[in-house]
Amino acid sequence: MEKIKGIFLNNLPLKILSLLVAFLLWLNITSTQKARVEFYSDVEIKPYPKDLIIEQIQPEKVLIIIEGPKNALSNVNISQIQTYVDGFKLKEGENLLPVEISKDLIKNFKIISIYPDRVLVYAKKRK
Repeated sequence: MEKIKGIFLNNLPLKILSLLVAFLLWLNITSTQKARVEFYSDVEIKPYPKDLIIEQIQPEKVLIIIEGPKNALSNVNISQIQTYVDGFKLKEGENLLPVEISKDLIKNFKIISIYPDRVLVYAKKRK
């Protein structure tokens, strides 16, 4: 019994310190792991002139890929991330406009890609 006690109690402060260092290393590695999330999002037009009617948006959905800390990505509600085109740039006819993302929900993440990064918006004058 004394031999077993000796194994556990010999260099006890050093053993506790090494367990603490191992735990901190594990915590650091798990918190810095990055993950990617892919999702489709509907493209909205905001805001746009009241004298125009939007006939069609092609494509209506775009593929978004974001990357960030794994533990933070699990807390993001993807359905609240909005993709849109700037309606102030609209004119009558065919418009090729860049897709933008509301960055308030994903400010800590990197946007890897938006595909396609431009959409066609067909608009006509309101009668």
